[in-house]
Amino acid sequence: MLIEPPISILKSLIPGIAATATMDVLTTIARRLGFAVGAKGAWVGRWYLGMFHGRFAHANISSLPEHRGEKAVAMAGHYAIGIVLAIAYVYGCWWLGLSPRSFLAAVGFSTSTVVFPLFVVYPALGFGCCGRRSSHLKPLQTSLLSHFFYGIGLWWGILVVMK
Repeated sequence: MLIEPPISILKSLIPGIAATATMDVLTTIARRLGFAVGAKGAWVGRWYLGMFHGRFAHANISSLPEHRGEKAVAMAGHYAIGIVLAIAYVYGCWWLGLSPRSFLAAVGFSTSTVVFPLFVVYPALGFGCCGRRSSHLKPLQTSLLSHFFYGIGLWWGILVVMK
């Protein structure tokens, strides 16, 4: 007997948006307090735009000229990834028989996604594995904090949707 998933993909949009917004707000606060310094969103937008031209990695993305609309593209990509991860979380919990309402599951999932910026994004931007080639980033600290904040928002968003 197949059990119905806890929420629909459409309802998973809400936790994805809530999680990404929470991540953005709390990471901004952490940056202002000096706990986080990460890659600029414009650089990520520049990277996304470069992919449309077949360029997936750069020697140093910060040395390239700005592209029109790169911040908007970065934000759209950021929220799209946040939504896809929320859907993966909800359906992964369902498949594993876990409750998506679990704070530990949400934060555990979100902090595990730190592998993407450390091993994909930073190297593709030209900052090396885990951002080790950049003197102005706190890549591990910032990524862990940001992804932890995403988990808090994910948990909260799931609670709102799954009353």
